[in-house]
Amino acid sequence: MKRIMCLVLACAMLFVLGACGSSAPATTSAPAAQPEAPAAQSEPPEEAPAADGEITIGISMDAIESQMWVENQRSMHETLDAMGVKYTEVIADGDAQKQNQQVETLIAAGVDAIIIAPKDGTAIVSAIKKCNEAGIPVVMNNRAAGEGAEVACTVSSDNTAMVEREMNYILEQAKASGKKYKVLKFIGNLTDVNAVARDEGFKKVADANPDVFEVVAEVPTEWKPELALSGALNAFQANPDINMIFSPSDALLPAIQSALKQVDKWYPADDEKHVTFVTFDGAKDAVDQIKAKYVDIVSVQDATMQGKLCVENAVKLARGETVDPNAYDPGFEVALENVEEKGFAGY
Repeated sequence: MKRIMCLVLACAMLFVLGACGSSAPATTSAPAAQPEAPAAQSEPPEEAPAADGEITIGISMDAIESQMWVENQRSMHETLDAMGVKYTEVIADGDAQKQNQQVETLIAAGVDAIIIAPKDGTAIVSAIKKCNEAGIPVVMNNRAAGEGAEVACTVSSDNTAMVEREMNYILEQAKASGKKYKVLKFIGNLTDVNAVARDEGFKKVADANPDVFEVVAEVPTEWKPELALSGALNAFQANPDINMIFSPSDALLPAIQSALKQVDKWYPADDEKHVTFVTFDGAKDAVDQIKAKYVDIVSVQDATMQGKLCVENAVKLARGETVDPNAYDPGFEVALENVEEKGFAGY
């Protein structure tokens, strides 16, 4: 009994000492949360680029007046469809004022980039400036814009170099045969930088070789076949000994062919009455006439490549990417000697 009482007293003393040694509450809680370090300052995140399916490309065409342009347009549509990119297209039917209005319509529609094949490189500048103001990048298709426009990319051929190559082809033949040429030169629309460049390519070779090339008539056409036809008839009436023609586009070929038939000058290359014929673009009509020996050489713009390059660059720009401001198609020539080997059937 005495032992039990001692144990009870000992336990009571321990309880009292434990209680007096701590002022903490009996219940426990989680440690107080430490204050978070201030967040690092950073730039606001950039808006994510649109996926291809959310991009819309605007296409503004002057006119589809030649087989080359038909292929250029087809290539753009095919490339856009393959990429899953939406597009809206307007065609100005050769009217520069109408084209400017149509570009404004594309801007209002909220397209992400615009591909433009202009009727007039100078007239289109005002519309391109409105694209610039709206923040819509512009890709020029085959024809460059005039001064004052901000263009992200120009897809084109080296027109001057291509004409130089085909003129040098004729020059080499002339030197080998001793032949001299009385030339009827057609000129495209001088508001089109391509027409100017092709004329420069012709002059570089012809002016350097006056003993071979004598230009006896020049016909400005504004790319209009009716002007080519009437101009050719007038030129042959004044200079019946013309024996060479330079055409800056295959689009003029049917009109020139009609004129040559009317003046009894449409003969193949193996006939002494043949008028040497140099043209440009690569239409099927031109290649067919090379095979038939009525046309001597055509310098070909790769319309398929150009259409594809226009779309690829426009889509990159719509995504916010940078592109090369100049995308060149080097072109190639098809002539009597290589038409079968080249295997190019024309556009």
